[in-house]
Amino acid sequence: MVDLNELAGALAKGVLTVEGIYRTAVPGKLTCKGHTKDQATPHAGFLFALKGTATFTFNGIPYELEPGKLVHGGKGMELQLQIGEAGFEYFLIHYALRQPNSEGNPYESTHFMLEIGKNPAIAELLQLLQEASSIPGHFAALRMKELFYSIMREALTGCRNRMNQESRTVIRHALEYLHNHYMEPLTLPVLAGLHDMEVKPFAYLFNKYVGLFPIDYLIQHRMKRAKQQLVGSGSSVRDIAESVGYGDAHYFSRLFKKHIGMTPSEFRASVGNYPPAIE
Repeated sequence: MVDLNELAGALAKGVLTVEGIYRTAVPGKLTCKGHTKDQATPHAGFLFALKGTATFTFNGIPYELEPGKLVHGGKGMELQLQIGEAGFEYFLIHYALRQPNSEGNPYESTHFMLEIGKNPAIAELLQLLQEASSIPGHFAALRMKELFYSIMREALTGCRNRMNQESRTVIRHALEYLHNHYMEPLTLPVLAGLHDMEVKPFAYLFNKYVGLFPIDYLIQHRMKRAKQQLVGSGSSVRDIAESVGYGDAHYFSRLFKKHIGMTPSEFRASVGNYPPAIE
């Protein structure tokens, strides 16, 4: 998955040239080679799906395209197209991007897809960009750069918003699962795996939205449940430890003291006959 912030930074810092913009409609049920090793594309490009469906395969990696998605193909790549039954219509922007200090474009040799959502403003801007590309002169070239950056700002913002929404849903599900299964031997790989995510991205998202990493949150939730039982029941410390997911009562007591500031027995004694509300 491409880092949207890094991509935005590369576009913002680089010296941009729009090499061409093309609107193309391809008939349905067509399979062909767009570019081969001998006839590779001379420029990197962003392709915006407008109508229909298609599979674009860059260097053997397929991307399923439909309206609301864009795909980036790198310079010099092989491309194969498979068009859906209803045909496929798209805008393609070829561009060159030189980074400061004569560094190359870090995305020039990459391919990736972004889900940007259906945004009529992007289609309008793409049409304006195509119209500007047919006008000679420096003012038109300046207008093309302005439109390109407007298009990419809309696209990246849409993608980021969709990712944030999906991420929030994942974390809500993770919290619900954790609240219902905190007494089980949960681990970070288990929690990440339940949502088909790698450990590091899952932990990053959890911390972003909750303010704690998953295991820290799990410990705090277990301590909260343990305090409620210490106040509201006569269960032994050993039984309470097991009920919140710790088979070793001694380990539970050490952890409780570390987070609460006193042992479970000391905490129970401290509340006496007037227990506070435990949240």
